[in-house]
Amino acid sequence: MFTLKYDSFDKIKNSIIARVILFACVMILIGGLTRYYLSVNTIHSNLFKIISIHQEALANEAAKEITHDIDVRKTLLSHIASRMPLGLLESPSQLQRWLGELHGFNPLFSSALFVLNEEGSLIAGTGSELLEGEKAYASDDFFKRAFTHEFVIGTLKVSKRLNEPVLSMAMPIKDALGHVRAIVVGMTYYDATFFNRVLNGRIGKTGGFLLIDAKQQIFIAAANKELILKPTPPKGKNLLHDKALEGFRGSDITINTDGIEELSAIASIPNTDWFVVSRIQTKEAFAMEGNIKTTLIQAHIISLIIAPTILFLFLFFFFRPLRTSASLANKMSLGEVPLKPLPIKRMDEVGYLTVAFNRLMAMLLASQKELKEIAHYDYLTKLPNRFLMVDRLEQALARCARNNTHVALFFMDLDGFKAINDSLGHSAGDEALVEVAKRFSALIRESDTLARVGGDEFVMVLSDLDSDLASATNAAHLVARKCIEALKEPFLFQGNAKILGVSIGMAMGDKESRVDTLIVEADTKMYKAKNAIHSNFTE
Repeated sequence: MFTLKYDSFDKIKNSIIARVILFACVMILIGGLTRYYLSVNTIHSNLFKIISIHQEALANEAAKEITHDIDVRKTLLSHIASRMPLGLLESPSQLQRWLGELHGFNPLFSSALFVLNEEGSLIAGTGSELLEGEKAYASDDFFKRAFTHEFVIGTLKVSKRLNEPVLSMAMPIKDALGHVRAIVVGMTYYDATFFNRVLNGRIGKTGGFLLIDAKQQIFIAAANKELILKPTPPKGKNLLHDKALEGFRGSDITINTDGIEELSAIASIPNTDWFVVSRIQTKEAFAMEGNIKTTLIQAHIISLIIAPTILFLFLFFFFRPLRTSASLANKMSLGEVPLKPLPIKRMDEVGYLTVAFNRLMAMLLASQKELKEIAHYDYLTKLPNRFLMVDRLEQALARCARNNTHVALFFMDLDGFKAINDSLGHSAGDEALVEVAKRFSALIRESDTLARVGGDEFVMVLSDLDSDLASATNAAHLVARKCIEALKEPFLFQGNAKILGVSIGMAMGDKESRVDTLIVEADTKMYKAKNAIHSNFTE
């Protein structure tokens, strides 16, 4: 008897509840990891977009302020250049007073405001950063460009007097014919009214602004005053800075020269080679992302605890009837209790399964005898199959030993059967086999056996033949000829007449014979008969 024994671990390991809960945990874990990955990526992407927009807005706002600071000074210089009487160029004292009054009314240039003649010598001016003397400014490249351009912004320099950065701007003074007669120059210190956003603006705790001259590759202004007038990082130290020098404008993440990751945005200053950088460390910019990640992980851990617990309680009570039925069925299979229908608690899927099991058990008990018989008969012709034929042959040989009689064994193979199958189909072939079985059955006694052992192969066992071998052989020959004659009458299939033949191999047995030997002998003779030209019967 086949039995199964389980210890506690095996019961848990093989339990449907355990597997379902494990599957649920795996699915929750996979789902959680997927949601976490997608959520983090989406959150990071959206945060990057939002913060980038904010940084770009700050950079553009700072650029607008710087542009405004330059434009108001450019407007003042333009006003001076266009309104100043050219006669004042010949009267330095009057020009000095005129500039002083104008500068006192609108003091945009905190360092100096002055006028230079064509030779680069100071005519008149006001402020602390004035160089007096003949052709004091003549060698300055800024001075040379001022005479050939409408408006010039000079290179940032450090004041010799106050040791402060000072920025120069200049515009030519022209006569009615458009000839340059002089230039007006304004110089500005960095103070609360100039580059204020870049110098003093902060972005969070770690961020700020930079103003960079792309042509000179120096820092013009920065919240960190130590950077002013210092060269920008060499190529390769800050990849985003390298892109900015090549013309990139927008925002991206980069690693600065200190090895700190930053989110930076870049905006140009119109009509200059300058650009503004608003920057903030990504650690601060994306601080919210860390909180969201922590919250997602906590939520997934909680769901990984709560969901399997609830599922376990549900499945434990849901499968209680199934566990009861399984336990009872196991005891019945072990013979510990008699066979009886399993109890039905409720008509759900488990109830339907129990009803089906009970019905199946009743059917199996009722058809047990029938199944045993079916196992020994051919399903199509209802003749005995090979297993039952062998059993009958063994019984016939046993009677030969008791009664000193003989037995004849025929192996018969139909001739022309394949043509019927191929031309008329398998249904016609089945009809032919049934008809052949009927014709052969009519030729034998009740004590004899006719069996179908293959597709178109039949075996006939003639038992209890005469003790005299010659007489028994003659009787067997007579039956063989009858079998051949029985198939000469045409078979009708779907209006078509077909002729079948049969090749027969015969073996005679007595009390000394063995089943295997007889079968091999008859089978061999049958193949010889099938291959013979003038005979389809071999004894």
